[in-house]
Amino acid sequence: MQGQLWYAIGEKPHGPVSADVLQRLLLEGKITRSTLVWKEGEPEWLPLSELQGLEQVAGSIPPVLPQITPREKLVALPFAGPWRRFLARIMDLWVIGLPASVIASFALSRAFPEFGFWLQHPGAEYVFGWLFTPVVFIAEAGIYGIFGNTPGKALLRISVTTTDAVRLSSGQYLRRQPGVYWSGLGTGFPLVSLFTMIYQYRKVKSGGQATYDKGAFHVKAPRLGIIRGLLVTVVIILLLIAIGLVQNLPKNEYPSSYSGTTWMNQITGKPVSIPEGWSLSEDRNDDQQPIHIFTTPDYKTYVIFAREGLDPDLSLSAYASLWQTSVVDRMIFQQPPLPVTLEGREALVLTGTLVSDQTEEVRATLMKTGNQVWRVVILSRDGKEPISESVMKFQDLLFQSLN
Repeated sequence: MQGQLWYAIGEKPHGPVSADVLQRLLLEGKITRSTLVWKEGEPEWLPLSELQGLEQVAGSIPPVLPQITPREKLVALPFAGPWRRFLARIMDLWVIGLPASVIASFALSRAFPEFGFWLQHPGAEYVFGWLFTPVVFIAEAGIYGIFGNTPGKALLRISVTTTDAVRLSSGQYLRRQPGVYWSGLGTGFPLVSLFTMIYQYRKVKSGGQATYDKGAFHVKAPRLGIIRGLLVTVVIILLLIAIGLVQNLPKNEYPSSYSGTTWMNQITGKPVSIPEGWSLSEDRNDDQQPIHIFTTPDYKTYVIFAREGLDPDLSLSAYASLWQTSVVDRMIFQQPPLPVTLEGREALVLTGTLVSDQTEEVRATLMKTGNQVWRVVILSRDGKEPISESVMKFQDLLFQSLN
């Protein structure tokens, strides 16, 4: 049969070759049992495996190994250790909970300003985080349903399956979550969480299953390589840094709103104590004069404190008339100024509304000291009465900085 054989690759014949050459090509994978072969005397080309006399050549290659199914791969995996499971759980809480809680707290603060100021009190963010944990567990189940795994488990190569080695559906994963939240995490409450995690650690470490997995779920993982271990370490460090930055955001952004602060009048040099809940921003008016804008905890009242130099011979009432004229495009004062005495000094009070919305009330108090006039303008929003006890006390604090 030497020199009598031809084989085809595509539509091109090759040969003549010997049976030994065909066997070598078969071993090298350049042809297969289904490759068309012709030998002298045959009426047509036939697959190598069907050509009479070449059975030994075709049989020299073992059959293709059967493909291992995903389920068989899961069955072969060892159970994940307790520390690996713990790290995956913590990473999922951080990766999902951190951005979700920031977004939720921002949205709630916008919708309910009182919540925003409560959140700035020391320890409030921890209470909010504890209350928000169930939401994170629900969001985690949603991520599992979309992507087939969660970030922490994917990074640590952990698979959660049924006892029959079938990957969980999103519904099955969601049904597992209450057990993890209650029996594994202890709801996240500090001391309770410590005891529940130690208990579950001992169960898994001894070769058993966590109480919330027993009889229903398996948690498995292959060996974690060095590169993957280093990657996990880097991710954990980055997450710790991100958590530290987020926890410091409220105090850096609102230093005077959650615990009160001391504000100093830069002109007189006298400090006054700003109460808890008030926040301060600074701006300049159209004449580039500095103004201080204080906001109440509910964001519905603004107290604007400013000063203006004037001729010492100009009376306070004359200045009031000039000032009303200068702001006539923004404020309407319906009655003549009312004389009052504040901090032992004469002052004038004007009441009116905004031009843009006459349901929003305005109260302006003017006080003259030497060649300067100090103004406290109170603006209300959403129909809120500008004259409240807390606002009037705050106005008195500002005027006390003149002494």
